[in-house]
Amino acid sequence: MDLSNAVDLNSLGPGGVPQSQEEMQQRQAQMAEQEEQRTHILGQIMDSAAQDRMKRLNLTRKDKARQIEDSLIKAATSGQLRGKITDEQLVQMLDGAAESDKGQKVSMQRRNYGLDSDDSDDNDDDLM
Repeated sequence: MDLSNAVDLNSLGPGGVPQSQEEMQQRQAQMAEQEEQRTHILGQIMDSAAQDRMKRLNLTRKDKARQIEDSLIKAATSGQLRGKITDEQLVQMLDGAAESDKGQKVSMQRRNYGLDSDDSDDNDDDLM
């Protein structure tokens, strides 16, 4: 098997077109800059206690932390925030997000097969 023409999947850009090394570095630099901007904005809109709580949440539940950060940034850029977010306000936001997650339940229905429906005492006496 000749791997000389193999393409690294990480080097594929949008649409599956291979990227050059320079394009990959530019993309990584752009992503790093965006993350730095996010961190800067979050630092401006949250007090230190709220930032600490968000860092701890980011260690355990990255998806939930990202969701809360996105909503905070959206509120800040649209002018809905009046002052810095405190730890208590962040806890209220997290509680609200947790309540919305409680509505998502998985229910499983077991199917009854011919032998299971009427025979409640399954002691194998009927096999003798």
